[in-house]
Amino acid sequence: MARTKSSRPVALRPGESRPLARPRGKARRAVLACLVATGIAAGAGFAPAAGRDTRKEGAQAAGMERALTLEDAIALAMERNPRVLKAGQGLDAARGRRLQLEAVPNPELTFEALGLPLWSSAGEREFSLGLSQLIEFPGKRSVRKELGLAGEAEAGLEFERVRKVVRGQVKRAYLRAAYAQRRLAELESILSTLDEYTSLAVERYKSGQVPYLDVIRGRLETLRLRNDLVEARRELKDRGLALNLLLGGRGFEPFEFSSGIPYEPLGLSREELEAAALSGSALRLAESARKQADLSLTLARKARLPDFSMGLFVPSKRLGSWGVEFGLTLPLRGGAFRGAALEAEAAARQAELTVGGTTRGVLYVLARAYEDATALEEQIRLFQDTLLRDVQESLQAALAGYRYGKSDALGVLDIVRGLKESRAEFLRALLNHSLALVDIATAGEGGDIGVEDGEY
Repeated sequence: MARTKSSRPVALRPGESRPLARPRGKARRAVLACLVATGIAAGAGFAPAAGRDTRKEGAQAAGMERALTLEDAIALAMERNPRVLKAGQGLDAARGRRLQLEAVPNPELTFEALGLPLWSSAGEREFSLGLSQLIEFPGKRSVRKELGLAGEAEAGLEFERVRKVVRGQVKRAYLRAAYAQRRLAELESILSTLDEYTSLAVERYKSGQVPYLDVIRGRLETLRLRNDLVEARRELKDRGLALNLLLGGRGFEPFEFSSGIPYEPLGLSREELEAAALSGSALRLAESARKQADLSLTLARKARLPDFSMGLFVPSKRLGSWGVEFGLTLPLRGGAFRGAALEAEAAARQAELTVGGTTRGVLYVLARAYEDATALEEQIRLFQDTLLRDVQESLQAALAGYRYGKSDALGVLDIVRGLKESRAEFLRALLNHSLALVDIATAGEGGDIGVEDGEY
């Protein structure tokens, strides 16, 4: 009897893969048909379209970020921020109010009929066509014109103030986003250091030089750092979204904040900064409001004075003749005048209080920001001069000592944590110093104080 081949599976050696069986008969023809159909479909419908930028689509799919400088962000905000656009419309509205206030009253065309019958048709009838003009008491229109000009000037100051306030908000949002981005990069750098330690601990454990506990400690520290990375990525996205909303965007857009967090020490004294802040838009707006209140009070008092009217008319019976009429308003009811004067006096007192309160607020914001900026400059110099370099050198020495058995795992991991904390505190000091400079620059604009989530 002929021996047949055994149907039992042949055992494979480690690392050896079983060869695929070649299809035969109908199965082979089906495979060929599928390959041909796939090739036709790729040539007909799945080829890149003409003019299609596949490199750009690939970059977008890979999540590449567009570089955005601080200057570009401010320029975009000045063009698209809703608050700036609204202030610009307010300036146009103030120009319209000024044109209305300085306008001369329109003339009035009148038609008059005399001798119309009441109970009978007897009597002579006469008609006249005339033109009359209201003439205000001298000084009223000039005060209204000054009031319109003051309102337009105030709208211009408000537009300037809003632009400066939004510029400060954009700077704060950009700095916080740049901080989150750099913080993420620092954590990724620490992660590579931990990976280096962990691989070294595994190597020494395999050679029997250290216990497996060193490997576990490294992996636990890596897991903690990865949790920090998740939070850092979420913070970066939140900061980027907040900035994009200030820029007039509709949602999150990934950016590379190429300007970073610049460090610029204070170059002016406190007295010079106070003088600049007190000449800002906030106090000038308060002074403008007080001026408008005084003009409104003057106009309310002049409303008690009478206005005049003069007209010319042509009678129907005497076509070659002219008629003249004069009129005088009688301001007998004084309730409206007293109410307008009372309102203007109250507005003037409010403007006085606003000037004093605005001055105190500007000086307070400036004093606090100046003190914080000077204190943070000392911390930044300490980090730059000694601390960061010393911690980095200690980590390198500890890793080299651990490689040759002169350092233990706890010491190395303590230095890694110290490096992470020192870099985080340095970045936070840089951020808070930059935010303090922004508050100093916008102290005279009456904008928002840069306090958010425990930061300056």
